Amino acid sequence: MVKKDLEAPQLFTKPVTQAQTKQNSLLELAIALCTVIFVLCILVMLAPLKSLAAISVTSHMPGGDLLVKAGSWLPSDLHIATNPVLSKQGTGNIEFLLLMGLAFVVYGVCALLILRQAPEGKNRRTLQLIWVGVVIGGLFFLFGPDLLSHDIFVYAGYGRLIDVYHANPYFVPLSTYSHDPVYALDDYASSTSAYGPFWLVVCAISGLVSGAHPLRYIIFFRLVGLAAHVVNIMLVASILRMMGRSSRTVTLGTQLYAWNPLVLLESSHGGHNDIFMITFILLGILFSVRAEKRRFAQRGWYLLPIAAFTLATLVKYTVAPLVILFLIALACVRVRPAAATSLSLRENVVLRWKPALLAVLLTVLTSGIIILMFYGPFFAGHSIHAIASSFTSPPSSQAAHKSLLDGIIKWSKQHPLAPHSFKHALVYQLSRHFVWNLISIITLAVTIISGAFWMWHRPTIRTFILASLTTLGALLLVVPWFLPWYVTWLVALAVVCLPVMQERIARGLLAFTLTFSASAFFLYLYNGIPPANVWSPFSCLLTFGPPVLAFFFSAVIGRRLNRPANKVIQSVNPAFKMPK
Repeated sequence: MVKKDLEAPQLFTKPVTQAQTKQNSLLELAIALCTVIFVLCILVMLAPLKSLAAISVTSHMPGGDLLVKAGSWLPSDLHIATNPVLSKQGTGNIEFLLLMGLAFVVYGVCALLILRQAPEGKNRRTLQLIWVGVVIGGLFFLFGPDLLSHDIFVYAGYGRLIDVYHANPYFVPLSTYSHDPVYALDDYASSTSAYGPFWLVVCAISGLVSGAHPLRYIIFFRLVGLAAHVVNIMLVASILRMMGRSSRTVTLGTQLYAWNPLVLLESSHGGHNDIFMITFILLGILFSVRAEKRRFAQRGWYLLPIAAFTLATLVKYTVAPLVILFLIALACVRVRPAAATSLSLRENVVLRWKPALLAVLLTVLTSGIIILMFYGPFFAGHSIHAIASSFTSPPSSQAAHKSLLDGIIKWSKQHPLAPHSFKHALVYQLSRHFVWNLISIITLAVTIISGAFWMWHRPTIRTFILASLTTLGALLLVVPWFLPWYVTWLVALAVVCLPVMQERIARGLLAFTLTFSASAFFLYLYNGIPPANVWSPFSCLLTFGPPVLAFFFSAVIGRRLNRPANKVIQSVNPAFKMPK
């Protein structure tokens, strides 16, 4: 059974009074003001972004120069470095992060205003305002004359390899064709593909549409990112409605995903494939919730979710744990039905383990067939050794980037320790890529096993989502290769399992995710541009420390702070029971 909203006890369910109507109108007015400020933050942000990350290609972005004029009043040089170029870039860096911080403040204030609305109100105007902020803000980012990340040209390079040179991106890098117009813009032109074959299909389509014009690739992938973001917003709202959440919770979840500054930036500006991948994660969750309501009675109800999760993995195989966790969830749900029965747990296991095993095997077979369908055309005719090398050759499989490992490596170079000492031996071990790969594997194993126990005791799709969020969140803290847009995976999972009253683990995970989406922007500060141009373990703490503290405070300490409020509710309504 899906948990009901516990945010509005029956005692307080009364007809809407004139005072409440007036309050809702004032709240909608305040949300409208938040929408205006949020959109203006994005518009003004384009000016410092141009000074920070403009390239020759983006200078020809249609309407880009006109949009930048809105922020022309900002100081262009705060003289923070002796080099005038670095000084201007550093100024843009500071202004960009300050405006992004303001956008997060508006984002949080809007969420608090939604929480003050009536639980079962229609919230139509609020939803309309959310969509206005997404569409206008997304279009501003789309036509911004700058590019923070060059991943779009990496995708373009794969498309050019497939369409123009009929080469295999898993075995042939773009540097083989150094005369290509995208080659000079591709930061990973000397590496083979690190993405799944489903995304390479999208890259091939981009090559057919964009040809040899780099600007067209930017527009293409930004449009794909914005379109995927719009679809994801609708999926989030549909999932929450299907779970039986209140109208206010649906609106809140929609706003928390739609307006998240990190998600909006990386979708319509960065054009990252993570947003496209999230579409299939959310689609899989929607199919799963629908299957749960029908008690997974027919094969199609659990084959559709695994197909969606497999396609997400075929964009980025980093989310493969979702496939494993879904198989575990399916087994738990089939063995332990949600509906009450006269049978004991042991009798249920004896009676149902064979059908459950058959369902899991059929699901594994379906996933395997989809994987073979996509990888087959790329791997046919290649040796097993060559195929294995295609997974280990990309830089993300060998190097460290903006992670704890990266910080330790750089710190050890700046602060050499005495040889043959214990500290030297410890730092040496912690600066090895192999060690952190092992830590990542152990983290995955522990969280997946914990999730399996969790789902066994509470076999619901919502538990599966929380287990997936826990697994991916823990993994991102320890992976050797980390980038800010990875956090968008967590945001999508967190907003479809918003915590009900006193559900401390879910509340902690939500706090962890939203804090992580803000602290990830410290990675944009440490990019070699003044005033902070040194990446160190202390820099890592600014990125990874706040979300961990937010989880601890919300899940552990916050529980104690909420006890007085719960006692007040119970004193007024003795029939109300706090969930465990």
